[in-house]
Amino acid sequence: MVVGCKSDEQNVKLAASQDEQNTLKEEISSMFPTSELTASIVIDSVSEGDSVRAEQQVGKGTLLMIANGKEERGHLVVSSTLGQEGDQTFQSNYSIIYQQGEKEKVLLELPAYLFVQPTDKKLIFEQLSFSDADVHILTPQYQTGHGVEGYVFAIDKTNGDAFHVNIVKNEGKSKTLLYGEASPFPTVKDDILQVYPPVGAGSSEKDTNKGYYKLDLKNSQLIAE
Repeated sequence: MVVGCKSDEQNVKLAASQDEQNTLKEEISSMFPTSELTASIVIDSVSEGDSVRAEQQVGKGTLLMIANGKEERGHLVVSSTLGQEGDQTFQSNYSIIYQQGEKEKVLLELPAYLFVQPTDKKLIFEQLSFSDADVHILTPQYQTGHGVEGYVFAIDKTNGDAFHVNIVKNEGKSKTLLYGEASPFPTVKDDILQVYPPVGAGSSEKDTNKGYYKLDLKNSQLIAE
């Protein structure tokens, strides 16, 4: 009987410890504005910054995605179109940087940016090659259910300058390139970027046709043809 009582007491203490740990996790509140994922996330930790979320050696330099200031790391408690239960979440004020030795150039700022990945493995910048520039695409959010958005960066082959590339289509301008997450990755053929659009229920045949983009280095744009 005594042994049984001690076991019950240990179980009570263990349960109390687990409840305390859960309470501590619940007490971590986000410093960023609420989003569509806020209710689905538990924040596990907050780091002080300089976390590298993406890194790629490119010619004579390195492309980086770095957290500025605090970064919140957590996980999804329920599955959604943006990720599966247990997937890891990351949120901070991020910068995309091109680093050459001690020189750094900020190519793009992503304030209060939140994204989901299955693991904490560093992301890469996928490379495509045009005649005048190498283009690198970073897609932090790995799924959405309707296509994913890639940030596009170019490095001029002549002078080595790096810059963010805007997407121009139907007289509109976007910071990201939208492409189908279940489709082949964008490719370059005859110096034209070919992109498979996202396909969903009700998509017309026209909507499923590949998109074609010409690189305008002078104006830092990919222009739909």
